[in-house]
Amino acid sequence: MYLGDRDETHHVTVMITNKGSDTLFEREYQLSDSNEADEDATFPASTDPETIVVTVSGTRFERDWPGFEQPALPCDGPNESGIAIYVENAQDGTPDVRLEADCQSISGE
Repeated sequence: MYLGDRDETHHVTVMITNKGSDTLFEREYQLSDSNEADEDATFPASTDPETIVVTVSGTRFERDWPGFEQPALPCDGPNESGIAIYVENAQDGTPDVRLEADCQSISGE
């Protein structure tokens, strides 16, 4: 979870569901310049994420979980597929989100 505009503060909720609409992950954040990254927010790899819902200061965004069409996926070795979420501003100044698929190194498991 990253903040694009360093002068902004946003209340953000992230929810990830599977094909059966079961919630796999749900967390709230208060993003600001001094509080932005949560790189250890994991959920079990076997849960097959399907949909990502990000709500930024009341504006809801729904996206499909990135699939194997992404160049970074599938991941090799002990790494797991994951996403980075960037909270940014659209050209009109309203909140927007950008998702990037990547491989995450999971330690401590």
